[in-house]
Amino acid sequence: MKIKLLGEPAILDDGSVSQPVRGHQAWALLLRVVLAPGPLDRRVLAAELFPDTVDPLGSLRWCLASLRKALDCADSLSGDPIRPNLPTDIEVDVLQLDRDEFDVEGVGRLLGGIEPRCSPEFSTWLLVERERIAAVVEARIRQETMRAISVEDYERAIRLAEFGVRGDSFNEGAHVLLVKSLALAGRYDAAMAHVEATESLFLAELGEKPSMALRSAARRSISSPPGGISPEAFVNSLIQSGLAALSAGAVDAGIDCLRRAVNDAEKIRDSHLQAKATFELGTALVHAVRGYDDEGAILLRQSTELARQAGSASIASAGFRELGYVDALAGRRPAASQYLVSATSLAPDDDSLAGIHGVIGFNLVDWGKVDEGLEQFAMSLDHARKAGNRRREIWSLGIGAWGLLAADRLHEADAWLELSLALSDEQRWIAFRPWPIALLGESKIRQKQDPAPLRARLEEAFATSCQLGDPCWEAAVARAMALTYRAAEDLASASYWLTEAHRRCGRETDAYAALQVEILASQVELHARQGRMEQADAIAREWVSLAAKTHSNTHVGRAAQFIGR
Repeated sequence: MKIKLLGEPAILDDGSVSQPVRGHQAWALLLRVVLAPGPLDRRVLAAELFPDTVDPLGSLRWCLASLRKALDCADSLSGDPIRPNLPTDIEVDVLQLDRDEFDVEGVGRLLGGIEPRCSPEFSTWLLVERERIAAVVEARIRQETMRAISVEDYERAIRLAEFGVRGDSFNEGAHVLLVKSLALAGRYDAAMAHVEATESLFLAELGEKPSMALRSAARRSISSPPGGISPEAFVNSLIQSGLAALSAGAVDAGIDCLRRAVNDAEKIRDSHLQAKATFELGTALVHAVRGYDDEGAILLRQSTELARQAGSASIASAGFRELGYVDALAGRRPAASQYLVSATSLAPDDDSLAGIHGVIGFNLVDWGKVDEGLEQFAMSLDHARKAGNRRREIWSLGIGAWGLLAADRLHEADAWLELSLALSDEQRWIAFRPWPIALLGESKIRQKQDPAPLRARLEEAFATSCQLGDPCWEAAVARAMALTYRAAEDLASASYWLTEAHRRCGRETDAYAALQVEILASQVELHARQGRMEQADAIAREWVSLAAKTHSNTHVGRAAQFIGR
């Protein structure tokens, strides 16, 4: 038998005949029991599902009996507390999302259009689970689309990408995947037609067009090497020129060089060179150009397949690491974890492991698994120091301190942040400095230090962030500024800076999800402190939704508790 809970729910026998189940509450009950981490108390469950009935326990018994009859299993959904006890041969679709053989094509919304009349507690739980499952499905569709592209199964890639677009028509990343799939399949007219239709839709509904990343995904690169040198040497020269231009801050020129390198490497069919050029272009799009994470991720996934074909373990490992970073940044944590396992298995040396363990820590901390994340950051620092890679050390110290703040280990966080700043100055890595300065400001406020002296350094960091055009750094520093004003009881200024933080963090499509969640949490707390409960409630719903979608488990509980207060 099969239990279908994604889309319109159904219980199907071995002949795919749907078994009758009466009432929305029965499906709500089945979902609640199936997804529960442990057995559920009957009275609590009855109160959640039947708040308005005269006999909640009787209604619960009736629903349980109805489900057992449909399942043809007298021992299931029994006891107090209630346990699923489903036979091992019954497949539950929502529990199979992480299996390779699970087909994501056509998967619908959790419980479809059913909206059971239950308690506020159950409604909040269902909201969270719908967002969480939708995020898992979205990440799975994205993974499968990129996998199809990487093995040149473009028709499947197009089908999956179209399904992703139908699921969220305002998700620019889904549109980028579809346009890229169409372009790689040689359907350039269709790719451009979709770009234009999407631009019109965004402009009409959202008031602005999608970023240039969408049009870029449909482009055809044209280049040819000069005479007198081998094609391989020309491709390598393009790669080096592109990286040099990026290092000098000439982003457009650097990206153009790398695009030409990829195009020429494809022509000469050298897998190693293709993998190298594709990896460098994908990495550049992820880190150097705002809003291009989706196209960058597609290229990175292609680079891993090319690297495997060429036996280039180091490029494959680096590609999987960067894919893990992209998904961790966006809050697609299970998908990020899978990529990072692949990266670790292929890592050739300490330098590679330093980068991988740093990203694993980054993903785990924002997942709410703070202690595990901090262990990974410690491993990253050890490998970085063995390899002599100062930049990896700076990154893991600065980002790892975010985990120390989450663990309330403030003095350790201060030490990591001060060292990160000192090394940033030594390496002249000015672009990284705003982040540790923002976190130091938060740490000092939490240690009850006078907020006024902290602002000069934060203002300088904010100006640097604006000059860099980095929305994540701008938002992080703006939030820290808000915390200083809140500590001084200047709530109007605190509100202004939090509004700025929220606006700036969401300015691009590849925003740092965990920072967005923290900003929403700070806004809810500030509105509640000011007695603006209506505004606090509205933002709290956005908070719980984003936290659930991005697997920010600690915040899900806090937000749900606030909503259900």
